[in-house]
Amino acid sequence: MDFYEKWLEYDYNPWILFDSQGRVKTLNQEAQFLLADVTPQEIFELAVTYANQSYGFKTTMMDLEFGKYEFFGIMVGYEDNESIAIRLYQKPPERIHEPHVQHLTSHNIYTLIDLAVSTSSINRHNGFTTVLDPALPDIKIDPEVFVKLLTEMFSCFEDTSAIEIKLSLKTGETLKFEGRRYPIFQLSAKGDLSHTCNIQTLKKLANQLNGYLIQKADQLTLEAPLIMD
Repeated sequence: MDFYEKWLEYDYNPWILFDSQGRVKTLNQEAQFLLADVTPQEIFELAVTYANQSYGFKTTMMDLEFGKYEFFGIMVGYEDNESIAIRLYQKPPERIHEPHVQHLTSHNIYTLIDLAVSTSSINRHNGFTTVLDPALPDIKIDPEVFVKLLTEMFSCFEDTSAIEIKLSLKTGETLKFEGRRYPIFQLSAKGDLSHTCNIQTLKKLANQLNGYLIQKADQLTLEAPLIMD
């Protein structure tokens, strides 16, 4: 790779080049991570929608959100009818709190989930269904914040059907703190999501756990580091 190619490859902003049929011709590292949360077709349609009417480049400022990724604008460019490229300008993430691993104590995540479910079941007629990966070890986490986040998440769903809870280990990604990388666990809740749900409050609580809160349709997902030592 020459200097220009390296610059593009390691850019913080996702960049994707499509052919005229929406197939990915090339992309940088950040775009590879983005496509874990959104389909190439969605990004291609975004590029076509906001492309200049004639050949050239066009920058549009807008707020976009795909999973945990948030953007404040895009640039779309094409010089012929064979290819089109898009660059998405990524918002800086909220500052993640220092994990202070030495001050955290180990907890059984299944016990904490049970506590949140029991608390949230008091005022619900419809209960919960759970699909939990049984192999997760005890983790270092703030139990009060974790349980508070879960109860707030569960309160975001209307009492019209059971809330589906899933817990699993995310593969292929890690979260980095002070030179160390930690696996990521995912805990999702799915149901009839209320339009009054305060997503920003949930995101702030997730941030206190050094994680992210992601909303997709009628599902809320916490992604946080699996800190064991």
